[in-house]
Amino acid sequence: MTERFADPGVSLYQLATHFIVHCPKCDGKAQVLPFNGSWKLTCSKCFHVELPGHWYGSMTAYVSVKCRVCHQSISRSAEVTGEWAKLKVKCDECGDECEYEAKISRHYMHHGLMCDSVFGLPLWLQKEFRSDLFWAFNYEHLSLLEQYVRAKLRERGIENKGSKNSLMFSRLPTFITSAKNRGEILKLIEELSVK
Repeated sequence: MTERFADPGVSLYQLATHFIVHCPKCDGKAQVLPFNGSWKLTCSKCFHVELPGHWYGSMTAYVSVKCRVCHQSISRSAEVTGEWAKLKVKCDECGDECEYEAKISRHYMHHGLMCDSVFGLPLWLQKEFRSDLFWAFNYEHLSLLEQYVRAKLRERGIENKGSKNSLMFSRLPTFITSAKNRGEILKLIEELSVK
């Protein structure tokens, strides 16, 4: 493989065309692919099929309102599971307690693992490297990372448009970009490629 790499100018968002994840039913390899303007999960092990609607990852519910009795500003946040839409909040000023509609924030990390943005399921292509996490959305993403790591000469492509900081290769963590980790990272990528 070549020892030269020219950044193709892709953002992480552009690589999120599909995801390889752990199936929520059997923990086997599943794909999350575009389907009729939405997404569809299909497991290659147990053949489970699922359309979006359930979020399996971490979520935080937030409430920030004025007390209905004394109009004091009150807020609360809590980790939640499922599609919980209300939080009970007690006013410190007057003691009034009421349930309020909460805003839900979904997190793309769950139990220390990177998750897909559709179902919140752990990505299949991820592995710990020392105290860091190496991950890829899909095999195309993994292949680009391999080309980058393998190259001894890395160039920012001439054709790149947009902000340098919005491009994936300008935002890679140091443990991936460091030449001293090249051999170990390539070994890790090889393990993930056959996983």
